Amino acid sequence: MALFSPIRRSIRSYYREFVQFFLSRPVNPIEQPWHEITDGLPTPPLTPENYEELAYKAMNTIHYFKSALQTPREQQHSFALRVRITKGNITAEPWLTSPQIKNGEVTGIIGNKTNLKRSRPGTKVTVPETAIIDWMMVEDDFLLGGYSIRIGIKNLERWDRRTVYDHLPYEVDDGHDHFKHDLSTPEGALLLLGDAIDERDTDKIRYCKDFYREALYLLGTSTHPSVPRPITEEMVEALEQRLEEVFIKFNTLPETTSFYDAKRAFLYRRECPMNVWEITEIRTYYNPKFKTMHLINVQETKDGWKVLSNMNDVQLYPRPKNDKGPIIDLTGDHIKFYEDYNFPLFLKNRKKN
Repeated sequence: MALFSPIRRSIRSYYREFVQFFLSRPVNPIEQPWHEITDGLPTPPLTPENYEELAYKAMNTIHYFKSALQTPREQQHSFALRVRITKGNITAEPWLTSPQIKNGEVTGIIGNKTNLKRSRPGTKVTVPETAIIDWMMVEDDFLLGGYSIRIGIKNLERWDRRTVYDHLPYEVDDGHDHFKHDLSTPEGALLLLGDAIDERDTDKIRYCKDFYREALYLLGTSTHPSVPRPITEEMVEALEQRLEEVFIKFNTLPETTSFYDAKRAFLYRRECPMNVWEITEIRTYYNPKFKTMHLINVQETKDGWKVLSNMNDVQLYPRPKNDKGPIIDLTGDHIKFYEDYNFPLFLKNRKKN
């Protein structure tokens, strides 16, 4: 019996270590190996409705990825492309690491486990460039792009999101959307307007704005009893002149906030009356850290997208000292939004002094 005592003690010790390891290991909310998440290549679940938003943002910003891939800076690394591979009735959407884009084709190394034969992790594959559905890279230790990651994580339960974020090898903030600075997209028009304000270029500001349409929209959607009906051309022109005067004067002041140092992320788009779209933008500044949210109206014209009015501004971080209103629900640095409304999720209970 004395011979078996050390064996029993050893078995109990190994058993305790196994139980402690099992209980300390977090539950993986995504159906993929943990090492793929810790390697920075998560594939959270996407719904059919997510692909339209994914394609819009990824394809309108991939030009920045291609440029950085050719001449990367020291702070840019971990380039990857997510592609759709179809063989028969089976489709997989893995990440490709070490990607190369040449002659309309993408070559890279599969980084995720798939259900396709001959498409295992570590396998080098070549697919058409049209198979790209997303891109990602790490810039200054923050995830850039990775729209399928950002959208897919929102489909997880709230406590599972934090688990995924904590195991990624990079930081995830609201992002920095590199749309082309032109009038071809609503986001591009907003970025171009930011350039014009930074340059204090009044002609460029007028090129990005449409004060007449802004005046028409404000009068047409106003329900205030002081606004006379019907709306006349003289009313629209008078308001147009006043809007232009105030906007130009305020945004050409020396102390006007610079857009150059801001990380600008466009999280949502919502259609409004009179063919106007409302864009939700998050601007994040570092050193010192400062974050604001803006709801901005844009409208498509024959000359491209034009910026109308800035409907709402909210300071997200730091909270103003004199602000006693509802507290925006923050988990880490990630703002939670309602699915059906283009507005931050406010806590039901107001914070008391």
